[in-house]
Amino acid sequence: MGNWRIEQCRRTLSLRLARTVFSVLLVGFCGVSFAQERATSLTSADLDRLFQSAAKLDDSDLADLITDEQFLRRVTLDLIGRQPTPAELATFLLDSSTSKRTEATDRLLNSPEFGSNWAGYWSDVIGYRVPPPELTFLDYTLFEQWLAGRINQNAPWDETVRLILMASGKVKEHPEATFVGFHQADTTRLAAETARVFMSLQIGCAQCHDHPFDEWKREQFHELAAYFVRASAKMPWNDSGEIEVKDKGKGEYVMPNVADPTKKGTTMIPTFLTGSKLESGKSDLERRTELASVVASNTNPWFAKAYVNRVWARLMGRGFCEPVDDIGAGNEPQLREVQQPLTDSFIASGFDAKGLFRVIVNSKAYQQRLADNPSTAEKPFAAGRTTKLRGDEVFQSLVTAIELPNVTPAKIAPTKEIRFPPPPKSTRDVVSEVFGFDPSLRPEDISRTLGQAMLLMNNDQLQAQINSRPESGTALSKLLAGETDNSRAVSQLFQLVLARKPNDAEVQLALDHVSSLPIRGEAFEDLLWSLINSAEFTTKR
Repeated sequence: MGNWRIEQCRRTLSLRLARTVFSVLLVGFCGVSFAQERATSLTSADLDRLFQSAAKLDDSDLADLITDEQFLRRVTLDLIGRQPTPAELATFLLDSSTSKRTEATDRLLNSPEFGSNWAGYWSDVIGYRVPPPELTFLDYTLFEQWLAGRINQNAPWDETVRLILMASGKVKEHPEATFVGFHQADTTRLAAETARVFMSLQIGCAQCHDHPFDEWKREQFHELAAYFVRASAKMPWNDSGEIEVKDKGKGEYVMPNVADPTKKGTTMIPTFLTGSKLESGKSDLERRTELASVVASNTNPWFAKAYVNRVWARLMGRGFCEPVDDIGAGNEPQLREVQQPLTDSFIASGFDAKGLFRVIVNSKAYQQRLADNPSTAEKPFAAGRTTKLRGDEVFQSLVTAIELPNVTPAKIAPTKEIRFPPPPKSTRDVVSEVFGFDPSLRPEDISRTLGQAMLLMNNDQLQAQINSRPESGTALSKLLAGETDNSRAVSQLFQLVLARKPNDAEVQLALDHVSSLPIRGEAFEDLLWSLINSAEFTTKR
């Protein structure tokens, strides 16, 4: 069992002991579904009504919405992974239409950047738990491009997942084979990660023993692994695009390290977690096709719920279940009265992902003002919470704010000592790596680091873009050349970096600093540097 799985077990054991007892009692009282009549089309107004009831809110609690300025920044970051430009902000603020928030949401959902942003999210969900193979550096670019295309087409989520689980061939020709190929077709890894990524079930602990605080048995884990026993991944040298997923042509799965002598050598029949079996002797494609059909099914009790939980968590700052890759029986959800109808509606829509985003983003629940000093003493789920930007979102925000170029150094030539040099890291790679985190972690487990501070303060490329000299051609130099009024220049700089206008105190503080220095450009360089290094720049709220 991998180190990360061992750590996951350790972290959850103490919580699960108390939580499992509580959930057993709760199911006894609340075992009946909260959505006995399946919703066919949940609207944002329906969502607000459910949210208000579940969170025990008064009408006034959902009346204090964020401003237009705050809304546009929040929704733009959430949907396309960057802050709005000053032009986008100005156009939105000048629009007097009562439907402009809904229209802005639709515009963002239809932007190519929507697919790129959320493909990056799912690439991180998968990639942060993939052990690096020997002699091959994994590149998720092709997978992200393929997935972005499907997301932008609004391809049903179940179809996309089926393609990922069924895929064969070379990754460069079939990027959907990335999931199986990058896991090197390892049966136990694929069993654990299929459950975790697509169903948010932590069954990894059952690889070695029956799960101590959940329902999973060791046999169930290895029955799931049996679906992958005939898959193979040909690993090339130094080019992950050449990884090829194909059928071994033979083989059955035998559970390893069986203590019971009567079970040694017993072939494990491919069996899904719900008990659905597949007869042995099937080819690799037949096995993975059957697995894909039962995983990405509207009757799978975890599939749609896992997706809805992840989207809700990213948009609202907290999931119904946390961490978001653990919705098993031992993890009692918060706001179940919202979770279940939202999940039912997602299923009824045919797994319409954009429709799910649209319902949440257009709700008052999403558009609530976040408390500056939130308290969990009362109404702990009355609103969302601030979240840190993912690594590629930080990069895209830097591109928008200071036109940060994406530069890739030349490849390193192989030498006798280093036969397989690592590929050079682009600017995007560097920023994404420093600010990146596993999206499946709980928000409180994602920390700000010294490396992040040092990159924003000292990185040579960033410093070059904070240059105010006319010959530099930077966004700052063009702003100062076009605006001689310092007050207006300060306002434009705030809008460029933070997508908002400064308040009076901020304007005065900035003007005092400008007047204190003999060179105007240097003062604005200080101001721009300060805004880029503010916590606000890398936080969504």
